[in-house]
Amino acid sequence: MLVIPSINVKNFRDFNKRLKEAEALGAKWAHVDVTDGKFTKTKLWNNSRELKVKSLKLKVNLEAHLMVKNPDAVLGDWLKAGIKRIIVHVESAKNIPAMAKKCRAKKAELALALKPDTPIEKVLPYRNFIKQVLVLSVVPGPAGQKFQKSQLRKIQSLRQKMPSVKIEVDGGINLATAKLCKRAGADILVSAAYLFNSPNPRQAYKTLRKI
Repeated sequence: MLVIPSINVKNFRDFNKRLKEAEALGAKWAHVDVTDGKFTKTKLWNNSRELKVKSLKLKVNLEAHLMVKNPDAVLGDWLKAGIKRIIVHVESAKNIPAMAKKCRAKKAELALALKPDTPIEKVLPYRNFIKQVLVLSVVPGPAGQKFQKSQLRKIQSLRQKMPSVKIEVDGGINLATAKLCKRAGADILVSAAYLFNSPNPRQAYKTLRKI
């Protein structure tokens, strides 16, 4: 199971600190939560101009989860920063085919995300443009929320209707919910609180990986 540590912070200094912690886990990817206080109730660090991936000499690839009102307008900025995978919400994205084309031009991937109350039918029309779907199992916003078990049915439906797509699950992931997601058909788990609030984050990461 691929496990991606999540970074959700309010400033770039904390971003760098948490990024180093993610690298120390031995992770291949890190997940960056980007919120604007409009699509979500909370606002996190969202300044792509501060991020220059090449100069950071990272040991991990970065994916940016754009929980913003107008992802089309900021997509280019995050690609320019060096993000390898951009995750946008089907509820707010305006031109997904065009966004996918921009990502390919920068040798990056585009993935689509679904809020808990959004049905999978919203992503089905774009199956030819994407290879990955993120199921958000909590309300977009702060880390540490409780996993919504209703999302397990969504994971199962996605696996049936889009068998070749990679399914990523984000929100309320711990050892118990991770096992449920795996059984439902998930390929990738995103975790923040379970990993970084653990007495031994590296061991917690290894435990999730073994599922």
